[in-house]
Amino acid sequence: MGDGRRTTRLKGLGVTLVLAVLLACGLGLAGCSGSTSSAGDAAEDLGLVTPGKLSVVSDLANPPFDYIEEGTTNPAGFEVELMQALAQKLGLECEFLPAQKFDSIIPMIKQGGKADVGASNFTITDERLEEIDFTDAYIDSNQGVVTSAALAGPVEADYSSALDQAGATVAVQAGTTGEAWARENLPNANVVALDDPIAALTGVQSGRYQAVVADLPVMQYEVLNSYTQLKVALQVPTGEQYGIVVSKDNPRLTAALDEALAEARADGTLDALEQKWFGSSEGSSATAATTQGDATAGSSSANAADAGSVAVEKATARPNESGGSGVIGGMNTRLTWEGTVHVAAGVSSVTLTLPEGSTFDGSSTRVTVLDGLDRVSVDATAKPSGTSLEVDFATPIPDGSLLRLEVTDMQFPAAGGDYSVGGSYATAGGATGSLADSPSISIIKNTPVQAVVNWLDGQAWVGAWNSVPFLNMFFKPQLLVTSFVSLFQGWLVCLALVVVAYPFAILLGLAFALMKISKHRVLRAIAIVYINILRGTPLFLQIYIMFFGLPMLGINIDNNVLGVIVIAINSSAYQAEIFRAGIQSIPQGQYEASASLGMTDMQTMLWIILPQTVRRVIPTITSDFITSYKDTSLLSSVGVMELMMFSKNLTTVSGNITPYIAAAVYYLIVTLPLTKAVGVVERRLYDAEHGAGPRPKEPGEATGEKASEAPAGGAPEPRASMVESLVAPFRSHVRTDGGVADAL
Repeated sequence: MGDGRRTTRLKGLGVTLVLAVLLACGLGLAGCSGSTSSAGDAAEDLGLVTPGKLSVVSDLANPPFDYIEEGTTNPAGFEVELMQALAQKLGLECEFLPAQKFDSIIPMIKQGGKADVGASNFTITDERLEEIDFTDAYIDSNQGVVTSAALAGPVEADYSSALDQAGATVAVQAGTTGEAWARENLPNANVVALDDPIAALTGVQSGRYQAVVADLPVMQYEVLNSYTQLKVALQVPTGEQYGIVVSKDNPRLTAALDEALAEARADGTLDALEQKWFGSSEGSSATAATTQGDATAGSSSANAADAGSVAVEKATARPNESGGSGVIGGMNTRLTWEGTVHVAAGVSSVTLTLPEGSTFDGSSTRVTVLDGLDRVSVDATAKPSGTSLEVDFATPIPDGSLLRLEVTDMQFPAAGGDYSVGGSYATAGGATGSLADSPSISIIKNTPVQAVVNWLDGQAWVGAWNSVPFLNMFFKPQLLVTSFVSLFQGWLVCLALVVVAYPFAILLGLAFALMKISKHRVLRAIAIVYINILRGTPLFLQIYIMFFGLPMLGINIDNNVLGVIVIAINSSAYQAEIFRAGIQSIPQGQYEASASLGMTDMQTMLWIILPQTVRRVIPTITSDFITSYKDTSLLSSVGVMELMMFSKNLTTVSGNITPYIAAAVYYLIVTLPLTKAVGVVERRLYDAEHGAGPRPKEPGEATGEKASEAPAGGAPEPRASMVESLVAPFRSHVRTDGGVADAL
C-alpha cells in the first residue's frame, strides 16, 4: 500500500511538472508570438517595397565591400554582411537585387518602387543629400591613386606635375567622389568615367590609362590580390564617410537603420566585420599615410615664434557651370581649402579671405581633420562675413594634422579672373600667423546657357513642373537646356565614328562575302570563322579585347581611331552576310547569260551581279548603319568621349536621368530620317519589281521622235532594241575571239 501511494504521489507530481512545463512553453510561445507580431508590425511601418524584406541595391563591383563571390551568383563583402546584420536587427530578411550601375542607384532609390536602400561605398556629400537621405556613417575612407610601378614615384612626389597634363588620361568610376576629386584637382587631364573600378584598373594595367582614382580600400585590395603589377602611388586623405542611401520619402526607414547601426556599433558587430574584412577595427583608415605632394605655399609667423606655420596645400573650386566644367563667378560653388598644421600648441581658429566681389555670406562650412589617414573628430563654428570666413575650433587642431575646409554656397567675383585664397590663423597659445596665398583658381563670367538656366530657375511654371517626380527625373527643363548644349560635342564624335567606319565596313563586308561564296575552301573557311566569331560574340566584349588587349601587345592607338576600327570590323561581319544574301538572290540565269556572252566570272560579278546586289541590299545596309550608329554608345564603357559618355557624366553629377533623354533626342535626329528613307527605298524597289514603277522610255521618245515609226526595213523590232540596250555596255568587256559576242 505504501509503495502504491508513493507511486501514485510520484505520478501526480510528474503530471504537475508536465502541466507546468506546458504552461511555461505556452506562455513563452505566446511571448514569442507577440514579439514576432510586434516586429512584423514595425516592419510594416517602414514602407518597404516587399513586406518583411529589406531590398538592397548595389553595383557589387567593389571588393572587399561588395562583390559577387567567385564561381557563384552570391553577393559577398563587408557591406553585404553589414546589411544582413542590420536587417536581422530589424526583424527583416535581407535581399540583394541584381547588380546595377553605380550611377543609376541613387536615381533608383529616389524614384522608389524597386529597392529600399542603396549600399555601395556611397560617400555622404551635400550634393547627394539634396536628392536622397543618408543614414549615419558606418565607416571612414579615403581615395587612392593607382598607377604603374614606373609612374608611382613621380605621382607620389608631385601628382599635379605627373598627372595634371593635357596628355594624361585618368580613369575613375562614374558618379563617385573619386571622379569629383579628379575633376577638381586634375582639371587639365582627360578624366574618363567608367562603370566600375575594375575596368579602370584593367585600363591602367594595359597602359591605356595613366592612373585610376577610386576608394582606397578597394584599390589596396585589388592591387594586393589581382593587379599585382600596379601600385597605390598616392593615398589621398579625403576623410570621407560612407552611409546607406535611403529615399527622402521614407524617413522612418532611415531612423530605424540608424538605430540598428548604433546597436551594431555598441554590441561589437561593426568592429567584428571590420576586423574580418580589413584586418583591424579601424576599417579603411588602418594604413600609413602618404600625403599629397603639391604643397606650393607655406606661411609666415606674424607675432611670435610659437605661431609655427600652416602650409597651404591647395585651394580648389567645384565646377558650377550647368553641363560644363567651368567655375562661374557670381554663382554658388564649393571652395575646398587644405592646409597642414605645423604648430606645437595647435591651431584654434583659421580665417580665409577672398578678393572684393567674392562673398561667404549664406555659406555652410564642413570641417575635416585628418591625422594621417585617420579622421579626427573636431567641433567647429563658422562665421561668414562678406569676403572673409572665420572658423573657430572647440579643441585646437593638433600639430601635424591636415585641416580641410569645404565651404558650400560661397561665390567668387562675377567679373571672372584668377583668384587666390589668403587669410590668417591663431594658435592655442594666443599667437597669430598669416596664410600664404593659395594657387590661383580660374573663374569665368556667366555664360548665355547659364543665363537661360538661371531664368528657368525663377519661373513658377518650372517649379510646378519639377514638383512632379516623374517630370523632374526625366524632363527637367534646366537640365534639358544644358544637356543639349553639352552633348553636342559628343554627338559630333558619335557621328564621325560611324561615318568614317562605315565605308571600311562595307568594303570589308563585301570582301568576306565574296570569300564565303568562293570556290576555294581556304577562303571560305577564313570567311566563315571571321563572320561567325564577330556575329556570335557581343560587341562589348570585342571593344574590351581591342581597347585593353592591344596595349598589352605594345599597340597603342588613339581612342577615337580604335573606336572606328572596332565599329568597322564588327559591322563588316553583318555586311558580309547582307552582301552574300544579296548576291545569291540574283537568278542563276543571269550568270548563264553572261557566260554565253563570253564574260569571265570576274566581269560577270563586277558588271552584272554587284550592281543589282547593291540596289537590293540598300535598305538592309541602311538599317545596319542605324544599328552601328546606336552601338557607338558602348564605346563609353572604355572612355571614348562620345554622346553616351557625355550624358553619363552629366547624369552622375546631377543624379537625374534628363541627360539621357537629351541623348535620345540626338539619336532620333539621325535614326528617324534614315528609317523614313529606308521605307521609301523599299517601297520603290517593291513597285519596280511588280511593275508599278515608272515605265522605261521607248527608243526615240527622249528626242521627240515617234517610237511607233517603223525603220526603213519594215516593222519595228522592240525586242531587238532591248537586247541591244542590254548588251551595248558590255561590248568592250567581253571576248572577241569569234564567239557569241562577234555574232552580236
